[in-house]
Amino acid sequence: MSFFKELKRRNVFRVGIAYTVTSWLLIQVTDIVFPRIGLPDSAVTLVIALLAIGFIPALIFAWAFEMTPEGIKREKDVDRTQSITPQTGRKLDRMIILILAAVVTWFLIDEYYLEPQETAVSTAAVTSAGDAAVESTDTAKSIAVLPFVNMSADAENEYFSDGISEELLNVLVKVSTLHVASRTSSFSYKGKDTPISQIARELKVDNILEGSVRKAGNRVRITAQLINANSDRHIWSETYERELDDIFDIQEEISSSIVTALKVALNVEEKSAIDRGVRPTENTDAYELYLQGRFAWRQRQEENIRKSIDLFEQAIAMDPSFARAYEALAVAWSVLPSWSDTSNAEASSNAKPAAINALQLDPTLSEARAVLAEVAFDNHHWADGIDQYRQAINNDPRNPTLHQWLCEVFGYLGFNAKSLEQLQIAYELDPTSPVINQSMVWMASANREDDLALKHAAITRTLGLSDRALFNSWESLVRKGEWDTILEWLESQDDLPSIAISCFRARQDPAMMEQLPVLVNEYLSDHGDEDPGGWFPPCLAQIGQVERAASVVLQPVKDNWSVILRFWLSDPAASLLRQSKAFRQALGDLGLLDFYRQYGWPDLCRPVGEDDFICDK
Repeated sequence: MSFFKELKRRNVFRVGIAYTVTSWLLIQVTDIVFPRIGLPDSAVTLVIALLAIGFIPALIFAWAFEMTPEGIKREKDVDRTQSITPQTGRKLDRMIILILAAVVTWFLIDEYYLEPQETAVSTAAVTSAGDAAVESTDTAKSIAVLPFVNMSADAENEYFSDGISEELLNVLVKVSTLHVASRTSSFSYKGKDTPISQIARELKVDNILEGSVRKAGNRVRITAQLINANSDRHIWSETYERELDDIFDIQEEISSSIVTALKVALNVEEKSAIDRGVRPTENTDAYELYLQGRFAWRQRQEENIRKSIDLFEQAIAMDPSFARAYEALAVAWSVLPSWSDTSNAEASSNAKPAAINALQLDPTLSEARAVLAEVAFDNHHWADGIDQYRQAINNDPRNPTLHQWLCEVFGYLGFNAKSLEQLQIAYELDPTSPVINQSMVWMASANREDDLALKHAAITRTLGLSDRALFNSWESLVRKGEWDTILEWLESQDDLPSIAISCFRARQDPAMMEQLPVLVNEYLSDHGDEDPGGWFPPCLAQIGQVERAASVVLQPVKDNWSVILRFWLSDPAASLLRQSKAFRQALGDLGLLDFYRQYGWPDLCRPVGEDDFICDK
C-alpha cells in the first residue's frame, strides 16, 4: 500500500486525471476546428497520437519531480519537511474542476451550437411563366445518402442495394426541414474510397448515411449508420434482418430513425408524403422488378432502356395500381429517342398513356407530369407544356432534373435568361452533375456570361465531358480571344473536314475570308448540302448564303423541334440565320408566333407591328 500512498502523495493520480481530461478536450476541439481551417484528417490523428505518447512521460515526470518555491526539483533532492505537495495537489484539484467545467461547456456548445440547426428549402412563388426558385440553404440538418454496398454473394443484386439507397433518399427529400444531397451527387462516390469528411465538404452536408445490403433468396439484411461528418461521430446505427416482404417496414424504420436522430420535425402532410414514398406498392415481387428496371434505365443505351421498359411492364402486370412503375415506364419511353432510332411520335404514343395512368393513381408524381409536358411540346402545345412543368416543380421543388429540363425548354424557346435562372437552381441542388454543368456552359455562353461559362466548362472537364464542355463554350472562347484553344480542339477531331477549320479561321482572318467562298463551293460540289456535325450552316451564312444555310438546318430535323430551336434561338453562331425567311416560316409552322404574342417574345426577338417581328444578329 505504501507505493500507492506515495503515488497519491506525489500527485501522480491527479496529474493523470488532469492530463486525460485536458487531452480529451483538446481532441474534441481539434476534431472540429482542423477541418474548418483546411487541415487534413491526418492532423487530428497526429494530435491524438502525440497526446497518447505524452501520457506516460507525464506520469513519470509527476513521480520523479516536484514543484517547490524555488522551482522544479528532482523529488529525491527535496526535504520531506519542506515539501509542498499538499498545496500542489489542491491546485491540481482546482485545475481539474476548471477543466471539467470547460468539458461541460463544450458539451453544451456541441449540442446546441455545433450540431446542425434546422433549416428549410422553400420554393418561391411560381410565376405564370413557369419559373420556380429554391432558396439557398446552409448545411445544418443536411444529409447525403451514399449508395449502399452490395454484400450479396450474387453481384447481380447490385440493383437491390442501389434501389434501397435511392428509395431512402426519395423518402428523406420529402422532409422540408431537411436538406438532402441529390442522387447524382451522392452516387458519384460509388466504388470510391473517399473519406467521409471530404464527401461532406464537397456535397455541403453535415451528415452521411451509409450502409450495406445482403440479399439471399427471400431474406435481406440491411445495415445502416448515420455519421456526423464534422465530429466523425456515429449518431445512429442499426442492423435489420427480415424477410423481403418486410422491406417497406425496414425503409420506414430507417427513415424515421434518421429524422429522430437529426431532430427534424414532421408535420401531418410530410408524414403522409413519407408513407407514400416508403410504400409504393404492397407487392414485393413487383417492387423488385421496378428496382431492376430503374437500375437498367440508369445505364442508358438502347438495350438497357428497352430492358427497363419490359421490366416496368412486368411490374405493372403484377400490380396495376403501382403508380411509380407507370411513371418510370413513361420516362423510359420519353428518353428512348435520344438513344435509338425510335421516332418522337412512337415514344410519345407510349409515354403519354403511362404518364396519365401514373397521375391518376398519384397526382403528385413530378416526372410523370414532366413527360406530359414533353408530349405537349411534341404537339406544339407550348403553354400547356410549360404549365405541366410548373405543376411538376410545385410538387417536387428540390428535384434538380425538373429544373434542368425546364431550363432546356426555356433555352429552346429563346428565353435565355429564364433558362439560366432555372439552371442555377438545378446546379445548387446537384453541383456535381455532369449534365447540369454542361448545360450551364451552354446557357451562360448564350447569355454572354463568359466567365461563368468558362468556369463551368472547367468543372465539366473534371467530370469527364471535355469535348462537350469546349463545344458549348465555343462562342465564349471566341469573345475572350481564345482562338488557339478552339483551333487546337478542331484539329484534334478526326471526323471534322478541313473546310470546317477553314470556316473558323475565316472568322479571325480577313484574308482567309476572301478565299472561303471558293473553298465552300468546292466542298459543295463534292458533298452536296450534307451537314454531319452542325458546323456547315454557319459557314454558308458567313459567305452570304443565308437562305441555303437555313434549308440545311431544317432538312434533317423537320420533326425535331428541340434541335431546330436550340440552334436558331439560343446559339450565337446562328445570328445570321435568324434573319432568314426560313426561320420565320419555321416559327410559324411550329405555332410559336401565336404563343409568343400571348406569352412574351424570346430574348433576341421582338415584334414589329401586329404581324411581323425581328431578331437580333
